[in-house]
Order: sequence, then C-alpha cells, then structure tokens
Amino acid sequence: MTDVLELETRKEIFSCIKKNPGVNLSFIAESLKMSTQLVDYHLLYLEHRELVTIEKEGGYKRCYVKDSVGVHDKRMLGVFRQQIPLQIVLFLLKHPYSRHRDLLKHFGMSSPRFSYHLRKLVKNGIIQISTFGDEAGYIVTNEKETISFLIRYKPSGIGKMVQDTWADFGPG
Repeated sequence: MTDVLELETRKEIFSCIKKNPGVNLSFIAESLKMSTQLVDYHLLYLEHRELVTIEKEGGYKRCYVKDSVGVHDKRMLGVFRQQIPLQIVLFLLKHPYSRHRDLLKHFGMSSPRFSYHLRKLVKNGIIQISTFGDEAGYIVTNEKETISFLIRYKPSGIGKMVQDTWADFGPG
C-alpha cells in the first residue's frame, strides 16, 4: 500500500476520502484544488489497487476507503452528502412535527422539488410522517441514531445551519 501512496497527489486524495467518506469527485477536486480529470485518474488508480471503492449513485461517484463504511452508512451518507436533504433533517431535529406547508415555506422552493427530497428521506427511513392531534407532520425516525451519525461523519460544506445544529446537539 505504501508504494501506491508515495505520490503526494494520491496521498492527498486518499486522505480526503478517509476524512470524508461518501464524498464525490467534485468535492475532492474542489477541496484539494485539483482538476476533476486529475482526481478521477487517481481515483481509478486507487480503486484498481483496491484502496478505495467507488459507488455510482445517480450522477455521482461516491468514494470510500475500502471496507471502512458499512452498507447502511453508505446509504445514509449518500443522502446526507446532499445539501437539501441534510438541511431538512437538521431542521426537523430542531423542529419536530413540522407540517409540509411549514417546511415548504421555510425552505422556499417549489413543491415538486421539495416533495422529491422528502420522499427520498422517507424512502430511506430517515424521516417519517407522524400524527399529533388532528395534524400530521414530519419527524426524524431515529433521532439519537441520526444525531450520532451526523456527529460521527460531520458532512461538510453546508455552512451556518450545520454549525448551529452541532452547537445544539453535540460537540463541535
């Protein structure tokens, strides 16, 4: 393994993936200030040498250090590495039982686009619809597990909303 990582570029890419499991090609390139073509070339090399695994998810290539992340965590990281689903979950952690119309108003996007993200979160078991009184609202399915997951992996690049939530739910 050491000879594969002797090249500084590969070492930096490998470290970025190890620090941020589930990141995509663009994130790595932007973080390391490298071209996507250069990163892609070295990713394929690292994959061929069985140091990383690359999984295609929609239009993204999600990268992991080989055997470092389980199937469940990979699925969750695939969702939480996307800004809108992560922001929805962070909001629901702070405001459980939020109604669809209130969420839609808060996030200020079209109903079809927002509903797409809600369906994705429900499908992956991250949030669920729950009734309280005469109303229905969304809650995080397993709040403690989700908070623990977010603290463990700390999805980056989301900005102030993530920082505010870390202050509310766990160590920074």
